[in-house]
Amino acid sequence: MIKEKIDFKDLKEKIKRYQKEIIILSTDNDQRFFEAKKIIEKNFDNLKYIKIDDNFIKNYNQNEKERLFNLYKDLRNGKEDLEKLEKNFSNPNYFANLLLRENRADGIVSGSTHPTSEILRPSFQILKTKIPDVPVSSFMWLERENTKDLFFADISVNPNPSSLELANIAIQTANSVKNIFKIEPIIAMLSFSTLGSGGDNPLVLKIREATDIVKRDSNYKVIGEIQWDAAYDPNIFKIKVNDPDFETLPNIFIFPDLNSGNIGYKIASTLGNFKAIGPLLQNIKKPVNDLSRGAKVEEIVDLVIITALQVINNN
Repeated sequence: MIKEKIDFKDLKEKIKRYQKEIIILSTDNDQRFFEAKKIIEKNFDNLKYIKIDDNFIKNYNQNEKERLFNLYKDLRNGKEDLEKLEKNFSNPNYFANLLLRENRADGIVSGSTHPTSEILRPSFQILKTKIPDVPVSSFMWLERENTKDLFFADISVNPNPSSLELANIAIQTANSVKNIFKIEPIIAMLSFSTLGSGGDNPLVLKIREATDIVKRDSNYKVIGEIQWDAAYDPNIFKIKVNDPDFETLPNIFIFPDLNSGNIGYKIASTLGNFKAIGPLLQNIKKPVNDLSRGAKVEEIVDLVIITALQVINNN
């Protein structure tokens, strides 16, 4: 029997064996962060929670600041003038990424007060990607009592991925689910069509091609193109697909574009009462994760814990 629920309690126990420092980025006095900090400090005495804001940067060791600034200047290699470099350097997102690059911290959780673009830009410039020519992508963990865990991608980065990019997003997400959460990934490549019902529409062909690439480039079980209801509901699956190789239905859902992915997870969260944790970013050299600006305290805590798990897996 394939495990369908994350044993999050066991993963939390795993964290307690490691000393990790996770940067939290918040530029306001958001009460959620004070509550999250209390919970983390109470339950994880080995997990240090560093809050970086304007005051943190202002009071940072001056000699170290000069060294970090020169590092940033070298990394940009003349791409910005001095005024722009200084402005970026004083931004908590950039400063946090420099600390991460220099191993002064282990991971970053941001997003509740910053749009995703402001999180990704400094990570691209300072940390770089793990695998060149493969897009950074994101996925959301959706959890609800008495329901199997679901993973939606991409929900915050790539507006209109190509078939190759979709395949890479699917493989990255499957890798993350397997390595972080210890669950067997089964992938659905979502479409308005199920296995040819949409004909040869270009939108369908893109999903079909992406599915073939995942089959070619990985050993993960994948089905596509497939509609949401067929991929999720076993009764509809039997009617529309009826493939005996899929005794267990998918838990990873790859959406064809950013519109559908972002809308999909927010519908699941607001109407389906799923807890939405993430977005978790993929293919950055060190763990940098994004929070929805509507994140609840529990979701902040969970994302800090998952970021620590990513650090442990990376090492």
